[in-house]
Amino acid sequence: MRKLFLPLALSAATFAVAADIEVHGDVNMDYASYFDSDFDPTNAGNQDINLALHAHLDENIAVIVKGTTYSTFTNANGDLQKSEIRHGLARSTAMGSDGRNNSFEFDGVQFRWDVSNQVTLVFGDMTYSAGAFNYYFWRDVSRYAVIVREQKLRGVGVDVGNEKYGKGSFYLGASDETDHTVSMFLTYAFPLLNHTDEHLIVTPSLDWVFGSEIERTHTYVLGTEVDYSKSFEKFNYGVYAVWGLHPYKGKGVHSFLLEPSMNYAIFNLGATFFYAITDKEYAAAPQLMTDDQMLFAIEPSFNIHKKYTLGVSYEYHDPDREVHRDDFKFLGMNHYIYPTMKTEIVAWYGYNFARNNDTPFGKARFSLGLSGKASF
Repeated sequence: MRKLFLPLALSAATFAVAADIEVHGDVNMDYASYFDSDFDPTNAGNQDINLALHAHLDENIAVIVKGTTYSTFTNANGDLQKSEIRHGLARSTAMGSDGRNNSFEFDGVQFRWDVSNQVTLVFGDMTYSAGAFNYYFWRDVSRYAVIVREQKLRGVGVDVGNEKYGKGSFYLGASDETDHTVSMFLTYAFPLLNHTDEHLIVTPSLDWVFGSEIERTHTYVLGTEVDYSKSFEKFNYGVYAVWGLHPYKGKGVHSFLLEPSMNYAIFNLGATFFYAITDKEYAAAPQLMTDDQMLFAIEPSFNIHKKYTLGVSYEYHDPDREVHRDDFKFLGMNHYIYPTMKTEIVAWYGYNFARNNDTPFGKARFSLGLSGKASF
Protein backbone atom coordinates (compact mmCIF):
# COMPACT_ATOMS: atom_id res chain seq x y z
CA MET A 1 0.00 0.00 0.00
CA ARG A 2 2.83 2.41 0.88
CA LYS A 3 4.49 1.63 -2.47
CA LEU A 4 1.28 2.56 -4.30
CA PHE A 5 0.73 5.83 -2.44
CA LEU A 6 3.51 7.85 -4.07
CA PRO A 7 2.58 6.98 -7.69
CA LEU A 8 -1.09 7.75 -6.96
CA ALA A 9 -0.21 11.07 -5.36
CA LEU A 10 2.05 12.00 -8.28
CA SER A 11 -0.66 11.02 -10.76
CA ALA A 12 -3.25 13.17 -8.95
CA ALA A 13 -0.87 16.12 -8.87
CA THR A 14 -0.08 15.73 -12.57
CA PHE A 15 -3.82 15.57 -13.38
CA ALA A 16 -4.50 18.75 -11.38
CA VAL A 17 -1.74 20.62 -13.17
CA ALA A 18 -2.61 19.35 -16.65
CA ALA A 19 -6.39 19.74 -16.45
CA ASP A 20 -8.30 23.02 -16.64
CA ILE A 21 -10.59 22.77 -13.61
CA GLU A 22 -13.93 24.58 -13.33
CA VAL A 23 -16.54 24.36 -10.58
CA HIS A 24 -20.19 25.06 -11.40
CA GLY A 25 -23.20 24.88 -9.14
CA ASP A 26 -26.71 25.86 -8.13
CA VAL A 27 -27.45 26.83 -4.54
CA ASN A 28 -31.03 27.11 -3.26
CA MET A 29 -32.03 27.69 0.36
CA ASP A 30 -34.86 29.18 2.38
CA TYR A 31 -36.33 29.90 5.77
CA ALA A 32 -40.06 30.17 6.47
CA SER A 33 -42.53 30.45 9.36
CA TYR A 34 -46.02 28.98 9.08
CA PHE A 35 -48.65 30.27 11.54
CA ASP A 36 -51.72 28.25 12.59
CA SER A 37 -55.10 29.65 13.68
CA ASP A 38 -53.66 30.41 17.16
CA PHE A 39 -50.80 32.29 15.48
CA ASP A 40 -48.34 29.67 16.72
CA PRO A 41 -45.46 29.41 14.20
CA THR A 42 -43.70 26.35 12.85
CA ASN A 43 -40.25 27.25 11.53
CA ALA A 44 -38.59 25.38 8.67
CA GLY A 45 -35.38 25.66 6.69
CA ASN A 46 -34.48 23.85 3.47
CA GLN A 47 -31.53 23.69 1.13
CA ASP A 48 -30.78 22.09 -2.23
CA ILE A 49 -27.18 22.39 -3.44
CA ASN A 50 -25.85 20.90 -6.68
CA LEU A 51 -22.16 21.07 -7.61
CA ALA A 52 -20.30 19.92 -10.73
CA LEU A 53 -16.54 19.68 -11.22
CA HIS A 54 -15.49 20.13 -14.88
CA ALA A 55 -11.99 18.90 -15.73
CA HIS A 56 -10.98 19.85 -19.29
CA LEU A 57 -8.21 17.40 -20.20
CA ASP A 58 -7.68 19.21 -23.50
CA GLU A 59 -9.74 21.46 -25.76
CA ASN A 60 -12.02 18.57 -26.83
CA ILE A 61 -12.20 16.16 -23.85
CA ALA A 62 -13.85 16.90 -20.50
CA VAL A 63 -14.76 14.86 -17.43
CA ILE A 64 -17.64 16.05 -15.24
CA VAL A 65 -18.24 14.81 -11.68
CA LYS A 66 -21.47 15.86 -9.93
CA GLY A 67 -22.58 15.88 -6.31
CA THR A 68 -25.59 17.10 -4.37
CA THR A 69 -26.79 17.74 -0.84
CA TYR A 70 -30.30 18.59 0.34
CA SER A 71 -32.51 18.70 3.41
CA THR A 72 -35.07 15.95 4.04
CA PHE A 73 -38.33 15.37 5.91
CA THR A 74 -40.31 12.30 6.98
CA ASN A 75 -43.69 11.87 5.30
CA ALA A 76 -46.86 10.34 6.72
CA ASN A 77 -45.68 6.83 5.79
CA GLY A 78 -42.41 7.27 7.65
CA ASP A 79 -40.35 7.54 4.45
CA LEU A 80 -37.48 10.00 4.16
CA GLN A 81 -38.03 12.43 1.27
CA LYS A 82 -36.30 15.47 -0.20
CA SER A 83 -37.76 18.75 1.05
CA GLU A 84 -38.84 21.58 -1.24
CA ILE A 85 -37.56 25.14 -1.37
CA ARG A 86 -40.29 27.71 -0.74
CA HIS A 87 -43.15 25.32 -1.20
CA GLY A 88 -45.06 24.83 2.03
CA LEU A 89 -45.05 23.36 5.51
CA ALA A 90 -46.08 19.89 4.35
CA ARG A 91 -42.76 19.27 2.57
CA SER A 92 -40.40 21.40 4.63
CA THR A 93 -37.72 20.39 7.11
CA ALA A 94 -38.41 21.68 10.60
CA MET A 95 -35.71 23.75 12.28
CA GLY A 96 -33.78 21.56 14.70
CA SER A 97 -34.51 18.43 12.68
CA ASP A 98 -31.70 15.99 11.85
CA GLY A 99 -32.82 16.11 8.23
CA ARG A 100 -31.64 19.70 7.76
CA ASN A 101 -27.97 18.76 7.44
CA ASN A 102 -27.35 15.83 5.11
CA SER A 103 -24.13 14.32 3.85
CA PHE A 104 -22.80 15.04 0.40
CA GLU A 105 -23.96 12.49 -2.21
CA PHE A 106 -22.42 11.38 -5.49
CA ASP A 107 -24.70 12.39 -8.37
CA GLY A 108 -22.98 11.11 -11.49
CA VAL A 109 -19.90 11.18 -13.70
CA GLN A 110 -19.73 11.98 -17.39
CA PHE A 111 -17.17 11.95 -20.20
CA ARG A 112 -17.70 14.47 -23.01
CA TRP A 113 -15.84 14.46 -26.33
CA ASP A 114 -16.36 17.41 -28.70
CA VAL A 115 -15.97 15.65 -32.04
CA SER A 116 -16.69 18.92 -33.85
CA ASN A 117 -18.17 22.34 -33.12
CA GLN A 118 -21.67 20.90 -33.47
CA VAL A 119 -21.33 17.29 -32.22
CA THR A 120 -20.47 16.10 -28.70
CA LEU A 121 -20.36 12.42 -27.75
CA VAL A 122 -21.33 11.65 -24.15
CA PHE A 123 -20.68 8.60 -21.98
CA GLY A 124 -21.70 8.13 -18.36
CA ASP A 125 -24.58 9.50 -16.27
CA MET A 126 -27.06 11.70 -18.10
CA THR A 127 -29.97 13.72 -16.70
CA TYR A 128 -32.88 14.99 -18.78
CA SER A 129 -36.33 16.55 -18.50
CA ALA A 130 -38.80 18.41 -20.73
CA GLY A 131 -41.60 20.93 -20.26
CA ALA A 132 -40.40 22.80 -17.17
CA PHE A 133 -42.52 25.40 -15.37
CA ASN A 134 -41.60 29.05 -14.80
CA TYR A 135 -44.11 29.15 -11.91
CA TYR A 136 -41.84 29.52 -8.87
CA PHE A 137 -43.39 26.79 -6.70
CA TRP A 138 -42.95 24.21 -9.48
CA ARG A 139 -39.53 25.06 -10.93
CA ASP A 140 -38.01 21.84 -9.53
CA VAL A 141 -38.03 19.55 -12.59
CA SER A 142 -37.32 16.51 -10.42
CA ARG A 143 -40.94 16.84 -9.22
CA TYR A 144 -42.89 18.97 -11.70
CA ALA A 145 -43.03 18.96 -15.49
CA VAL A 146 -45.59 19.07 -18.28
CA ILE A 147 -43.84 16.50 -20.50
CA VAL A 148 -41.36 14.49 -18.40
CA ARG A 149 -39.90 15.00 -14.96
CA GLU A 150 -36.17 14.67 -14.37
CA GLN A 151 -34.91 11.21 -15.29
CA LYS A 152 -31.42 9.71 -15.01
CA LEU A 153 -29.67 6.99 -16.95
CA ARG A 154 -26.16 5.63 -17.46
CA GLY A 155 -25.23 5.00 -21.06
CA VAL A 156 -24.24 6.85 -24.22
CA GLY A 157 -25.55 9.95 -25.94
CA VAL A 158 -24.93 12.73 -28.40
CA ASP A 159 -25.56 16.48 -28.21
CA VAL A 160 -25.78 18.24 -31.58
CA GLY A 161 -26.42 21.66 -33.07
CA ASN A 162 -25.82 25.31 -32.29
CA GLU A 163 -27.78 28.51 -31.51
CA LYS A 164 -28.38 29.31 -35.19
CA TYR A 165 -29.70 25.96 -36.44
CA GLY A 166 -31.03 24.53 -33.20
CA LYS A 167 -29.86 22.06 -30.57
CA GLY A 168 -30.81 18.48 -29.87
CA SER A 169 -29.90 15.45 -27.76
CA PHE A 170 -30.22 11.67 -27.96
CA TYR A 171 -29.56 9.54 -24.85
CA LEU A 172 -29.75 5.76 -24.51
CA GLY A 173 -28.87 3.63 -21.49
CA ALA A 174 -29.87 1.87 -18.29
CA SER A 175 -32.39 3.72 -16.12
CA ASP A 176 -31.43 4.64 -12.56
CA GLU A 177 -34.88 3.54 -11.37
CA THR A 178 -34.42 -0.22 -11.81
CA ASP A 179 -31.98 -2.77 -13.22
CA HIS A 180 -34.58 -4.20 -15.65
CA THR A 181 -35.05 -1.27 -18.04
CA VAL A 182 -33.49 0.66 -20.89
CA SER A 183 -34.31 4.36 -21.31
CA MET A 184 -34.31 6.48 -24.45
CA PHE A 185 -34.67 10.25 -24.71
CA LEU A 186 -34.79 12.35 -27.87
CA THR A 187 -35.28 16.11 -28.20
CA TYR A 188 -34.50 18.91 -30.67
CA ALA A 189 -35.11 22.66 -30.46
CA PHE A 190 -35.98 24.18 -33.85
CA PRO A 191 -35.41 28.00 -34.02
CA LEU A 192 -38.10 28.89 -36.57
CA LEU A 193 -37.54 32.61 -35.90
CA ASN A 194 -34.18 33.83 -34.69
CA HIS A 195 -34.05 37.61 -35.01
CA THR A 196 -32.69 40.23 -32.63
CA ASP A 197 -36.18 41.33 -31.57
CA GLU A 198 -38.19 38.16 -32.22
CA HIS A 199 -37.70 34.50 -31.38
CA LEU A 200 -39.76 31.37 -31.96
CA ILE A 201 -38.44 27.99 -30.82
CA VAL A 202 -40.37 24.71 -31.14
CA THR A 203 -39.01 21.75 -29.17
CA PRO A 204 -40.54 18.27 -29.51
CA SER A 205 -39.37 15.59 -27.03
CA LEU A 206 -39.81 11.84 -26.59
CA ASP A 207 -38.99 9.73 -23.51
CA TRP A 208 -39.44 5.95 -23.66
CA VAL A 209 -38.64 3.22 -21.14
CA PHE A 210 -38.36 -0.41 -22.27
CA GLY A 211 -38.63 -3.27 -19.77
CA SER A 212 -40.90 -5.32 -17.55
CA GLU A 213 -40.38 -3.38 -14.30
CA ILE A 214 -40.12 0.29 -15.19
CA GLU A 215 -40.97 1.68 -11.71
CA ARG A 216 -43.36 4.30 -13.06
CA THR A 217 -46.97 4.35 -14.29
CA HIS A 218 -46.18 5.31 -17.91
CA THR A 219 -43.94 3.66 -20.49
CA TYR A 220 -43.52 6.71 -22.72
CA VAL A 221 -43.98 10.48 -22.69
CA LEU A 222 -44.07 12.78 -25.69
CA GLY A 223 -44.78 16.46 -26.07
CA THR A 224 -43.88 19.79 -27.60
CA GLU A 225 -42.73 23.14 -26.20
CA VAL A 226 -43.34 26.43 -28.03
CA ASP A 227 -41.45 29.52 -26.87
CA TYR A 228 -42.18 32.87 -28.56
CA SER A 229 -40.93 36.35 -27.63
CA LYS A 230 -41.11 39.78 -29.23
CA SER A 231 -39.35 43.01 -28.24
CA PHE A 232 -40.02 46.67 -28.94
CA GLU A 233 -38.39 49.73 -27.38
CA LYS A 234 -40.15 49.64 -23.98
CA PHE A 235 -42.66 46.88 -24.57
CA ASN A 236 -41.77 43.19 -24.57
CA TYR A 237 -43.99 40.14 -24.46
CA GLY A 238 -43.73 36.40 -24.77
CA VAL A 239 -45.69 33.16 -24.59
CA TYR A 240 -44.46 29.77 -23.43
CA ALA A 241 -46.83 26.89 -24.26
CA VAL A 242 -46.41 23.14 -23.66
CA TRP A 243 -48.38 20.01 -24.50
CA GLY A 244 -47.53 16.62 -23.01
CA LEU A 245 -49.00 13.12 -23.39
CA HIS A 246 -48.39 9.95 -21.40
CA PRO A 247 -50.49 6.79 -20.90
CA TYR A 248 -52.12 5.74 -17.64
CA LYS A 249 -53.73 2.29 -17.46
CA GLY A 250 -54.20 2.26 -21.23
CA LYS A 251 -55.62 5.77 -21.61
CA GLY A 252 -53.79 8.96 -22.51
CA VAL A 253 -53.29 11.81 -20.04
CA HIS A 254 -52.95 15.18 -21.79
CA SER A 255 -51.25 18.08 -20.01
CA PHE A 256 -51.37 21.70 -21.16
CA LEU A 257 -49.42 24.73 -19.96
CA LEU A 258 -49.70 28.37 -21.00
CA GLU A 259 -47.39 31.00 -19.51
CA PRO A 260 -47.76 34.48 -21.05
CA SER A 261 -45.61 37.39 -19.86
CA MET A 262 -45.12 41.06 -20.70
CA ASN A 263 -43.06 44.06 -19.65
CA TYR A 264 -43.60 47.78 -20.28
CA ALA A 265 -41.14 50.21 -18.71
CA ILE A 266 -41.19 49.34 -14.98
CA PHE A 267 -44.36 47.18 -15.11
CA ASN A 268 -44.26 43.38 -15.49
CA LEU A 269 -47.06 40.84 -15.73
CA GLY A 270 -46.66 37.07 -15.68
CA ALA A 271 -49.25 34.30 -15.52
CA THR A 272 -49.44 30.50 -15.46
CA PHE A 273 -52.35 28.31 -16.50
CA PHE A 274 -52.05 24.53 -16.27
CA TYR A 275 -54.66 21.86 -16.90
CA ALA A 276 -54.49 18.08 -17.28
CA ILE A 277 -57.14 15.89 -18.91
CA THR A 278 -57.16 12.69 -16.83
CA ASP A 279 -59.13 9.45 -16.72
CA LYS A 280 -62.12 10.18 -14.47
CA GLU A 281 -62.33 6.54 -13.36
CA TYR A 282 -59.20 7.02 -11.25
CA ALA A 283 -57.88 9.63 -8.84
CA ALA A 284 -55.99 12.45 -10.51
CA ALA A 285 -52.84 12.38 -8.33
CA PRO A 286 -51.16 9.21 -9.74
CA GLN A 287 -51.83 10.39 -13.30
CA LEU A 288 -50.14 13.77 -12.86
CA MET A 289 -46.57 15.06 -12.81
CA THR A 290 -47.72 18.01 -10.67
CA ASP A 291 -49.59 18.66 -7.43
CA ASP A 292 -52.70 20.05 -9.12
CA GLN A 293 -54.89 19.03 -12.00
CA MET A 294 -55.63 22.71 -12.58
CA LEU A 295 -53.56 25.73 -11.59
CA PHE A 296 -53.95 29.43 -12.30
CA ALA A 297 -51.44 31.97 -11.03
CA ILE A 298 -50.88 35.62 -11.92
CA GLU A 299 -48.38 38.18 -10.66
CA PRO A 300 -48.15 41.87 -11.58
CA SER A 301 -44.86 43.42 -10.45
CA PHE A 302 -42.98 46.72 -10.55
CA ASN A 303 -39.26 47.32 -11.03
CA ILE A 304 -38.74 49.82 -8.23
CA HIS A 305 -34.96 49.70 -8.74
CA LYS A 306 -32.64 47.78 -11.05
CA LYS A 307 -31.93 45.48 -8.10
CA TYR A 308 -35.40 45.40 -6.54
CA THR A 309 -38.84 44.33 -7.83
CA LEU A 310 -42.14 44.25 -5.91
CA GLY A 311 -44.79 41.73 -6.93
CA VAL A 312 -48.32 40.73 -5.84
CA SER A 313 -49.32 37.14 -6.57
CA TYR A 314 -52.66 35.34 -6.69
CA GLU A 315 -52.99 31.57 -7.11
CA TYR A 316 -55.84 29.11 -7.51
CA HIS A 317 -55.15 25.40 -7.01
CA ASP A 318 -57.40 22.40 -7.66
CA PRO A 319 -55.71 19.00 -7.05
CA ASP A 320 -58.60 16.96 -8.52
CA ARG A 321 -61.49 18.37 -10.57
CA GLU A 322 -63.70 15.41 -9.58
CA VAL A 323 -63.23 16.01 -5.84
CA HIS A 324 -65.15 18.88 -4.27
CA ARG A 325 -63.86 21.28 -1.61
CA ASP A 326 -60.21 20.33 -2.13
CA ASP A 327 -59.30 23.55 -3.95
CA PHE A 328 -57.62 26.54 -2.29
CA LYS A 329 -56.36 30.05 -3.04
CA PHE A 330 -53.19 31.86 -2.03
CA LEU A 331 -52.60 35.62 -2.00
CA GLY A 332 -49.17 37.00 -1.27
CA MET A 333 -46.47 39.57 -1.87
CA ASN A 334 -42.93 39.02 -3.13
CA HIS A 335 -39.94 41.31 -2.71
CA TYR A 336 -37.31 40.32 -5.29
CA ILE A 337 -33.73 41.46 -4.67
CA TYR A 338 -30.97 40.94 -7.25
CA PRO A 339 -27.56 41.63 -5.64
CA THR A 340 -25.66 40.53 -8.77
CA MET A 341 -25.99 38.42 -11.90
CA LYS A 342 -27.44 34.91 -11.41
CA THR A 343 -28.38 35.67 -7.81
CA GLU A 344 -31.88 36.23 -6.39
CA ILE A 345 -33.18 36.78 -2.87
CA VAL A 346 -36.94 36.80 -2.25
CA ALA A 347 -38.74 37.97 0.88
CA TRP A 348 -42.33 36.76 0.71
CA TYR A 349 -45.49 36.54 2.83
CA GLY A 350 -49.08 35.59 2.16
CA TYR A 351 -52.34 34.03 3.27
CA ASN A 352 -53.68 30.59 2.39
CA PHE A 353 -57.47 30.55 1.82
CA ALA A 354 -58.40 26.87 2.25
CA ARG A 355 -61.46 24.86 3.26
CA ASN A 356 -59.35 22.11 4.86
CA ASN A 357 -55.78 21.43 5.94
CA ASP A 358 -54.90 19.20 2.98
CA THR A 359 -52.81 21.83 1.20
CA PRO A 360 -49.03 22.35 0.92
CA PHE A 361 -49.36 24.81 3.85
CA GLY A 362 -51.06 22.27 6.15
CA LYS A 363 -52.85 23.94 9.06
CA ALA A 364 -51.06 27.22 8.37
CA ARG A 365 -53.00 30.17 7.03
CA PHE A 366 -50.49 33.02 7.22
CA SER A 367 -46.88 32.35 6.30
CA LEU A 368 -43.74 34.30 5.54
CA GLY A 369 -40.20 33.52 4.55
CA LEU A 370 -36.93 34.34 2.86
CA SER A 371 -35.40 32.36 0.03
CA GLY A 372 -32.25 32.70 -2.00
CA LYS A 373 -30.69 31.10 -5.07
CA ALA A 374 -27.46 31.51 -6.98
CA SER A 375 -25.81 29.90 -9.99
CA PHE A 376 -22.12 29.91 -10.78
